[in-house]
Amino acid sequence: MKGLWDDGYDDYYGSRYAPTYTPAKSTGGWKSKYGGSGWSKGWGSFSFSWGDTDDNDDLYVKDPVTYLTPTTSEIRKKTHVPKQTSVDTIKELARVCYFKMIDERDYVAEQFVNSEDETKKALYDSIFEQFIPGFTPLEQAISIYLKMKSGKEYNENSEDEDDNLDMKKGLDFDRQLYSDPHINEQLDLNELSKNRKMEIMNHLSLVGQFGSEFKVEKEISEKIVANSDENAAMIMRDYSQIHMMNLMQKVYPNFRSKFLTKDLVVNVPVDRKEQIQKIIIILDYSGSMDYDEKQIWVNAILIDRFKYVMKGEAEVFFSYFVDDVDDLQFQHIKDRDDVIAFWQTFSNNPNGGMTEVGNMVEHISDEIQSGRLCNLDINLSEEKPEILVINDGQDEIGTDEFPYKVNAVSLMCFSEELKDLCNNTGGKQIEVTERDEVFTYSVEAGKQELK
Repeated sequence: MKGLWDDGYDDYYGSRYAPTYTPAKSTGGWKSKYGGSGWSKGWGSFSFSWGDTDDNDDLYVKDPVTYLTPTTSEIRKKTHVPKQTSVDTIKELARVCYFKMIDERDYVAEQFVNSEDETKKALYDSIFEQFIPGFTPLEQAISIYLKMKSGKEYNENSEDEDDNLDMKKGLDFDRQLYSDPHINEQLDLNELSKNRKMEIMNHLSLVGQFGSEFKVEKEISEKIVANSDENAAMIMRDYSQIHMMNLMQKVYPNFRSKFLTKDLVVNVPVDRKEQIQKIIIILDYSGSMDYDEKQIWVNAILIDRFKYVMKGEAEVFFSYFVDDVDDLQFQHIKDRDDVIAFWQTFSNNPNGGMTEVGNMVEHISDEIQSGRLCNLDINLSEEKPEILVINDGQDEIGTDEFPYKVNAVSLMCFSEELKDLCNNTGGKQIEVTERDEVFTYSVEAGKQELK
């Protein structure tokens, strides 16, 4: 049975985009050739028993009565938690978030009223005083739980160790990030993003940091012309421009000296051109990428890049890749409608073979120089596109040098060869570890951890 609050959230966003959730209908291309929904779904249907239990009698937070406490299965659908103790913590947090919503601070269960667990009480009390991201108590609980986690080993089905939670960790959430409409709009357009929403949100702050290593910037150039409807304020270059000066400058006591040194501001007609950042993204579609932990990072990276597309500050050219350059099929994503269309057919179930990063980069470079991009009749030869490789670092690079500036993000497995090749082109390499640590490598700064 779905929780009361899940239904409310679906009504808020799902009704608008419900008709677009049709990835199973896509035919041809990558899904047909590599069976992205075949092999993976076959294994996905295998039932693994977590020993789920919903005995809530020993929870520190009392039953709100008017709120259905999330079940273990609901919680494990939305985040990976290896131990029942962690599930119980999320249940408690969800109850507290509900009490916050109805402004009820008497939340401690009767049997724990005289408990000396001051650390937990202090954390739960602090929830009432600050911004907690999420549209439902469960989403907010997962946000808090993820914030308290100090790291985890990458083992999708491990029950050997409990999560290490830091109850004293501050809950300083970035309201601007979690409230960004360009991010929130995308989260419900993909099944994995929808189910693991708060994990992706939790990654996005780090993605934003290493995303700034690959800056997205519009390039604006201005050229002075004889006549134009557009004007720009500039420092005077010639005395003949005196008629373009703002007359208020004449009342300045140092006007004469400023005039002699040409230190006055004039409004000159200009021809202004904007060049939007072009980003070429190639995503590893090999079978070793078929883990939720890797795909959650993939979605977070794509959502971060696409927010610039939705703002009109960038265009993305996206393709999966393995080892055959003929399989490169780029989608040109240039506006909000393209972003929505992209998520309709995007696959989080890679099942290709070995990858050849070097061959892909060399082929893309050749295509750019020839005035096209594989299946797209588009000329980027006069642009400065950024190539971004997203992979897991497990396969061969297949070249001694890159002919083009390349940045890369390697998930869970790191390649020294790829790092050196990126750095040699002036690009950067990002490493995401199994414990969700993020390191950036560059020639200028060497290895740095992002926090």
